[in-house]
Amino acid sequence: MKLLPIVLAFLCAGFASAATLREEFDQLLSYLNMEQVRAIYNRYIETDPEVAEIYAFLQTNEVDQAWIVLISQPELRTITDWTEVRGVSIRDYLNSIAAMLGLTPIAASRTVGKNARSWSAMMDEIRAVSDIDGAYQLAQQFIATPGSEFAELHQMVEELHDVFHEVAEHPDVLRVSNQLRAYGVDVDRILEVIYMFFGWHDH
Repeated sequence: MKLLPIVLAFLCAGFASAATLREEFDQLLSYLNMEQVRAIYNRYIETDPEVAEIYAFLQTNEVDQAWIVLISQPELRTITDWTEVRGVSIRDYLNSIAAMLGLTPIAASRTVGKNARSWSAMMDEIRAVSDIDGAYQLAQQFIATPGSEFAELHQMVEELHDVFHEVAEHPDVLRVSNQLRAYGVDVDRILEVIYMFFGWHDH
């Protein structure tokens, strides 16, 4: 799940005023190496039972309901509309994330209490092919550029701390995050990265 905060971070990073939102967005996405990330993810799903079990959980109605809580927020729709007219479809990227995580309503049996060593190994491989630090530093440069469209986008998202906090505490979302913790997925680290990027502080 660490991909999700990374991609959201890129979605909300600042862009230099000399380039369009579309051009700067493409620069940041190049750091992700998404084809390699998908290949690693698919390999673990197909060959490792621990990752396959977490993947099966991500395909359940329970997770779909939590996903709907996120994407139905009016503030998110306002931001996606804002980027659409600038040639960047955040909706498409969110749908891509959803597809990669298998967010479809199929039944799956679940057990809890696993250590998720395989999931951690998979994330280590993904981090090895992604220059996240480089992308973060570039994003900070864009954010600091006066008149940057993506700096404006970053500010819009930065102001949504209360909304994000409410979503994270929503019962449907809490059930999913607690289940992922039970599997051994480091949900708290994911939240920490998101809060750090936007300069948010917990209540």
